Amino acid sequence: MRPSAALAAIVVLGLTVATAALWTALAPRIGGWQAVPATLAFAAAGALGFAAWLRKQPRTLEIRPDGVRAYARRGECVASGPLTGCAQWGASLLVLAVGVGRARRTLLVAADAICADSFRELAVRGRCAG
Repeated sequence: MRPSAALAAIVVLGLTVATAALWTALAPRIGGWQAVPATLAFAAAGALGFAAWLRKQPRTLEIRPDGVRAYARRGECVASGPLTGCAQWGASLLVLAVGVGRARRTLLVAADAICADSFRELAVRGRCAG
């Protein structure tokens, strides 16, 4: 899997809008310059959260006859099992539920992260599982 540029852009845009909204809410109450440190701290916390989320994203996705396995950068398995649910946002994004019980994980798979055939196969399997 490649890192999804579209998904990263959406997260960065959302963080930018949330940061601007925070400054817009704080500036009239405490003053423009006094709102800057809180706004910068919020933006930094959001950026750190985004970086941590990026590190947790699977790097390899293995489509198997009995389900799906996702592996992290270092090779550890982060999700494994049958597809138990799926939500699809057009031809852009799949939200897959992998595994059952306490081992259930949610995977976001963007269309630009994998080849079109694999995305299509995951979408069909996910719809059949759901």
